[in-house]
Amino acid sequence: MEATLEAGDAWIRACAVMAVSAGEAARLSQKLNELAQNDSDATVRDEAKRALNGGGMDTLATLSLMERILFLRRVPLFADLSPADLKQVAAIASEELFGDGDVIAEQGEMGSEMFVIVSGEVSVRVAAEGKSEVELARRKVSDVVGEMSLISQEPRVASLWAAGEVRTLCIDRKSFEGLLRERPETCLAVMRVLCARLKELSK
Repeated sequence: MEATLEAGDAWIRACAVMAVSAGEAARLSQKLNELAQNDSDATVRDEAKRALNGGGMDTLATLSLMERILFLRRVPLFADLSPADLKQVAAIASEELFGDGDVIAEQGEMGSEMFVIVSGEVSVRVAAEGKSEVELARRKVSDVVGEMSLISQEPRVASLWAAGEVRTLCIDRKSFEGLLRERPETCLAVMRVLCARLKELSK
């Protein structure tokens, strides 16, 4: 562990700090203090401070940048991005909490943001003319919702409802478009997701 905390790669150092248990933190306090004060990478410094203060928090609202990066790594839309690129995505995302039954997005409105589900489930509902809404699908942790309207710049084709408490990372249109321009590999992942969505709509 001591050797890993001194690795030349800042990503490895940050991961090593996250892996430090509460019991190890006391034994490694001197090294963690050095990282917290002097490391060249801001993420490593922040994670070292968190480790010294007892580690991760229980609520999503207090997720560190490093925890967001590791979560986004499991999201198919961003799985092919490098740690540096994931850090950029994590930095532009904002965290939002929705209660059971809250409308996250409404069918027919112009979509200006997309959501990555961190916890809970989202009900995707479609209303035909003169009829009540019907649930089309359920989206779960690591799924992305609201991206179709964001990309097409057309009204949303479905409403999104929180099925229980839902926590998300929200990315606005301007930030997402900037990401697509700078990271072409993300475009391929987006196309795969859109193809899957279109198949569901056709059914």
